[in-house]
Amino acid sequence: MRQVLQFTWSMITGVRLYQPPEAHSVSAALAAAGFHYRPSQLAVEEHDERWLVRLPDQRLAWLAASATGLERLRIERRVLRLLEQHCSFDAPRVLYESADGELDVRSMVPGAVDPWRFYPDVRASTELAVRFGASIGALLAEQHTRIGAADVTPWLPRAPSWPESRDWIRERIQSVVDDTYLIARVEAVMDAYDNVAIEDADRVLVHADIGLHNLAIESESRTVRGIFDYDGAAWADRHHDFRYLVFDFDRYELLEAARAVYEPAVGRAIRRDRVLLYNAACAVTFLAYRAGHAPDERWCGRTLAEDLEWSTGAIARALPV
Repeated sequence: MRQVLQFTWSMITGVRLYQPPEAHSVSAALAAAGFHYRPSQLAVEEHDERWLVRLPDQRLAWLAASATGLERLRIERRVLRLLEQHCSFDAPRVLYESADGELDVRSMVPGAVDPWRFYPDVRASTELAVRFGASIGALLAEQHTRIGAADVTPWLPRAPSWPESRDWIRERIQSVVDDTYLIARVEAVMDAYDNVAIEDADRVLVHADIGLHNLAIESESRTVRGIFDYDGAAWADRHHDFRYLVFDFDRYELLEAARAVYEPAVGRAIRRDRVLLYNAACAVTFLAYRAGHAPDERWCGRTLAEDLEWSTGAIARALPV
């Protein structure tokens, strides 16, 4: 690995790399592992301290780009193996892992991944929202009950990486908006978020980023086939896996359908007020994350106007005046 993927050396010092690996080097490393692709078949993308390599035949390769990226790959692989062992739904499967952990190959979850297509459909169709919600509730019931604390201790984080802390948000929000009332409401949301008391019984293996962007959909039946991108998994409050089932409109069919399936299967209630609070905390974090970006730039998929619409609506739902 070190010879064909020379870019990994600076990972030892924790220095982040900004030049992607050359396709022919990746091709050679994959061939040594038994996966034969021409360099022209590989598409390399930077992806949060890692390199994502899109392969033919519904496969992906991941490469560490730093010490942090290497640790993230190792944790996610452990989560994926637990899911494969204990859960029946589709998730990425680890097909190969190099001895040093710097490279792995995974199968993709079969199904359509097109959030910009499905979002307006869910918004327009109560029947589709209920179908998606029921599927998500069933998947989460498995994930939250079949893997226990002993399976993930001590290596899995005990809090999701998003939303960011109140101090992190405070440092950035005033460079994004100058509305003092809105900034005060942001502070109130984060105060409430920080003061949530989480019972041990509510701690489960959470994905923490479940939304249409991380779901594979069966096109004909319009049901959820599986979940991917467990990079942010944590042993944390189960409500985090419902926080993005609330959209920027005042209807809750998706969330309520998920709860209707999940709660009797698990024997634990999902509190709407907590889901709404978590949604608002994430919304204001995304708003603060816009610092340094132009209002009309689609940063994380949204313009400033769209981030403001989400944040103000989410705050109003979480902390009604």
